[in-house]
Amino acid sequence: MKPDDKSPADAVASAVSGGSGAFAARLSVEQVEEGFALAPKFDAEGLIPCITTDAVTGEVLMLGYMNGAALEKTIATGEAHYWSRSRQCLWRKGATSGLAQKVEEVRVDDDQDAVWLRVRVAGSGASCHVGYRSCFYRSVELGGPSGSLAGDSPGISSGISPGGPARLRLEESRKTFDPKAVYGDAPKPTQL
Repeated sequence: MKPDDKSPADAVASAVSGGSGAFAARLSVEQVEEGFALAPKFDAEGLIPCITTDAVTGEVLMLGYMNGAALEKTIATGEAHYWSRSRQCLWRKGATSGLAQKVEEVRVDDDQDAVWLRVRVAGSGASCHVGYRSCFYRSVELGGPSGSLAGDSPGISSGISPGGPARLRLEESRKTFDPKAVYGDAPKPTQL
């Protein structure tokens, strides 16, 4: 970890103490909800969830997490930075793959405990390390062969087979890049 890559615990301490120069202290509900100073609320691990969408289509590309350093670097550089929970380090999206996310807009929600990035993605436009455009490349089948479960509304099936998990359906017909060619033998960030 580089000296300026704050750990999540450092981000919590920074946010609680009034933040770095980039963030305001959270002084009142009115200031947080109606004010004009960025005063993000990081969770106990020093992270804030960040939903990322395509700036043109509005398609959801990914859900990531940021610590204070990632949010600061995103604002300062105009490129998306995240905190990797699996690798425990700051990362610039696209540093390895070349699929950098150029930030068009950063928004925070009403109580400033979630971030929304609208981005344009370089290269093939993919944002998923598995090779698909969106990390949300599968949908959960609603309904299905199992019929209704107790508590379901009449005529609405749960999609969960007796004795089995709900089924997923592929929503993207092909990958936009070959992860093996891009990442080689690097460990996958998915944790079991």
